[in-house]
Amino acid sequence: MPIDYCLILAAGFGTRMGEIGKHLPKVMWPVFEKTLLELQVAYARSLGIKNIYINLHYMGETIEYFCKESSSFEGVQLLWEKPEILDIGGAIHQLARLPEVKYKGRLLVLNADQFFYIPPDRFMKYVQASEKAKCTLFNYWVNTDLGYNAILVDDKRIMQSIVKNKDLPLSSKVETYTGISIINLNQLKPVEGVSSFFESVCLYKNDAIPTIILEDIDYWDFGTLQRYWETSFKILETYRENSNHPFIRFLVGNHALKTWKIDLKKASYHAISPSVINLGTEKLETEMSHSIILNNVKKSVTKNSLKTVWWSDICEELKS
Repeated sequence: MPIDYCLILAAGFGTRMGEIGKHLPKVMWPVFEKTLLELQVAYARSLGIKNIYINLHYMGETIEYFCKESSSFEGVQLLWEKPEILDIGGAIHQLARLPEVKYKGRLLVLNADQFFYIPPDRFMKYVQASEKAKCTLFNYWVNTDLGYNAILVDDKRIMQSIVKNKDLPLSSKVETYTGISIINLNQLKPVEGVSSFFESVCLYKNDAIPTIILEDIDYWDFGTLQRYWETSFKILETYRENSNHPFIRFLVGNHALKTWKIDLKKASYHAISPSVINLGTEKLETEMSHSIILNNVKKSVTKNSLKTVWWSDICEELKS
């Protein structure tokens, strides 16, 4: 039984992206040559999903204009949440109520700001395993110091409860929900308006909700300014270690990574200095270090010893 629809969640406020996030929607932050949103659409298509939706709210006009101007989004439908943001449950029900959907078929939900790159052949095995379930969650092992909540499951991998991060011991390993789920829309009870995912979709207190633990899968997190920095350089490091890595092949195949711009010895991209990722159109000839440049900065970029993300006239300094 195939996946009929995909919803890419793009309505959030991007509050964890610092000052730049107030001007550049998180889903439009570049992963080298492509935006997060473009890559999520490409990933959904690689899974054979033809009906792709993106929900919009915060800075939605900017995202909508970008989508209309790019061929990457041909055939993709935009779902506005107005006047208020609907939360994830509300967004799923908004899609399910569409005339062409009518609470029928299977839906894949993806977060726009993170990748758990599951190769298509492996993903299809998960699709088959979740065929009869109302909702199937994809989980991942994390350290509690990263701030995630825990999902508790029984020995049959059925979800039992959620434990808030503040109630978890420090430096412990727990399962958390990745934000990826497969939902049988025909099994949902229609709900209108604002609702959370665990209130109107994943009713684990009433229903048996199976979970899949993603092991041997790399997690590529762009959800905060700090993680965006770390993940961008992790991609260069991974390319240096294994250019055949599945996620690297995905990026190269979708023209997100131009290998001729990579300097493996300097761990840099389109720049002469070490530890610099330059995503502007012209190669950066200025001597500097520890920077990510998101576009062609207007002010003079000077050498500094801090980790810095540049966008136009705005620069953000990160922790060392």
